[in-house]
Amino acid sequence: MKIFFKGLLILAILFFVVFFFYLNNTNLANPKTTFFYNELKKSLKQHGYSTHLVVISTKRFKWHNELQVIFNRAAPKSRHLVGDAIDFVVFDINKDGNSDSIDVDIVYNLLDKQIIKDMGGIGTYKRKNIFFNKQMIHIDCRGYRKRWDK
Repeated sequence: MKIFFKGLLILAILFFVVFFFYLNNTNLANPKTTFFYNELKKSLKQHGYSTHLVVISTKRFKWHNELQVIFNRAAPKSRHLVGDAIDFVVFDINKDGNSDSIDVDIVYNLLDKQIIKDMGGIGTYKRKNIFFNKQMIHIDCRGYRKRWDK
């Protein structure tokens, strides 16, 4: 029983280390992707929206990506492994009191039409049952257009 609790404690510590390591930290991301993210925040302000975004993942360790593959259906050869990607949660952008797919669509449209265009990937994750993936967007600087889950 002690081994079980010790293992559980180690897992909890790893979770918090990874969580605080990634949370709103774009330093590990490719500068091109970071540029996209910063341009998004500027564009949101210019259009009168809030910038309530929280980065939850940039460059991932291989073991972390493997866990994401198992539990969240992430790509085994994710752009996160080389630091080309940023995942962030979208909160109440349009200031209507809800964090929902409407907010994700606003952000997606700005990224797709004005910022990333054909220079990278954009994926949306609109889920209502998981906190971290509730309303999330993935962006990357792969150099060509790729879109999923709009």
